Amino acid sequence: MGLKTIAKITVPVLLLGAAGILLTAYFPGRGKEHEAEQVSLGSIAGVIEESGDIDSNEEYTYYSGVSAPISYIAIETGDEVTRGEKLVEYDVEDFERKLSVASLTREESENNSKGQISQSNAWQAKYNQAVADDNTYAVLYWWEREVGDNISEDQYSDNWSVQNRSKELNQCIAAKNEEIARKQTSLLDDDLDEDDIEDISREISVLREDIAAAQTELAGLPVMQLDPTENQMRNDVSNVMEDITRNWNETKTNKAKYEANVLNSSQKEALLDQVEIAKENESFAQIDLGKAMQGITADFNGIVTECNVKAGSVVNRGTPLFTIVSRDDMKVTVMISKYDIGSIKVGQRAEIDVAGTRYVGKVSKINQIATTDSSDKSKVAVDVKIDGGKGLILGLEADVTIYTDEKTGVMLIPYNAFYSDDDGEYCYIINDEGVIEKKYFTAGIVDSSYVEVLDGLSLGMTVITDAITDDQIGEKAFEAVH
Repeated sequence: MGLKTIAKITVPVLLLGAAGILLTAYFPGRGKEHEAEQVSLGSIAGVIEESGDIDSNEEYTYYSGVSAPISYIAIETGDEVTRGEKLVEYDVEDFERKLSVASLTREESENNSKGQISQSNAWQAKYNQAVADDNTYAVLYWWEREVGDNISEDQYSDNWSVQNRSKELNQCIAAKNEEIARKQTSLLDDDLDEDDIEDISREISVLREDIAAAQTELAGLPVMQLDPTENQMRNDVSNVMEDITRNWNETKTNKAKYEANVLNSSQKEALLDQVEIAKENESFAQIDLGKAMQGITADFNGIVTECNVKAGSVVNRGTPLFTIVSRDDMKVTVMISKYDIGSIKVGQRAEIDVAGTRYVGKVSKINQIATTDSSDKSKVAVDVKIDGGKGLILGLEADVTIYTDEKTGVMLIPYNAFYSDDDGEYCYIINDEGVIEKKYFTAGIVDSSYVEVLDGLSLGMTVITDAITDDQIGEKAFEAVH
């Protein structure tokens, strides 16, 4: 059914106009009598009437929150459920076992992490001590080496002095022996007198005394070696350095071993991450067990429109189980043609007739995608919410009246007085001289009973509701009195 309009007329009492018309009925030459009404104020609205099936405004499909066997299900398609009713129960044995395993795994991970980190800390302490010992041995080694070097350097200095003095004495003895040899050779000269020979002999004696003194000094030079004290000190230094070197090498070996067993920050974080993963797995297992133990309860009063599982079936997480529609929030969906959809707006008042019982409601939704019906015509689905429709049976047919463009206090004329041609909408009136006149006006809402006047006519004008033509324009006329 298409667009219609209903109107409620409030006709003003025009005493003077009515009295004038009554008076003309008793005078000759008053013209032809016509059925007529006056332009009045009233209410009018467009209506669209369609039929549709009762449905629910609220529909919810329940999905399985866990992967498990269903141990109990209390519903079938068509059953009525109440808010809070237990509908599905799961077998929780596997979830309890998984939680137990997850808890043990978490505990093991925590203990392993604590143990490895604690052992790493112990290795770290040993490594730190080895580093300190390494530095200590380095200092001791270089200190003892300095002592040994000093002993060697003192001995070298002393030896150097002895060597130089011995060299000087030997050179002196050699020079004096050469001098004696020359002088002894000079004694063989025949020209020498006794005094010369005596002087030369005396000089040779002096040279021999000098040589003897030099040899005595040379013999008295110290031997080039350490004295007992220095030698003991050097032996002590050598022994200490051997001990230091042995311990130092052992410390370096231990330091490398300790360092290899110390966990770095990334390894510690990896251990802690494993603990967190184990905790999360345990938490997920607890959540899954909670969901399984909780099962599924109805969130609202409704009707089961679809049920896909039975007791004993195994479902995966996310499997659709059943669909429930609310019985507390009912609607009718009607299909509106492309000619009428422009008049429909969300919130418009509506009346719904279900098997002779009338309900009020309003337009709640206009689908934004048109569909094609069996006659290949495009139509748009419009939802009409039913107020007080709780308990209606789903699927029943209902007649819906949607009120569009409701207006009050507007000028109206009877539909029987309404005409139109190429120039526009018009009507015939009886003017103040009692003559038929054709009046064009702008029409608004039009229904089977009344027409809204936007402009072109005035309140109180008398419009003729009889069938009339332009041939009667200018004729005398008066309104019939009943």
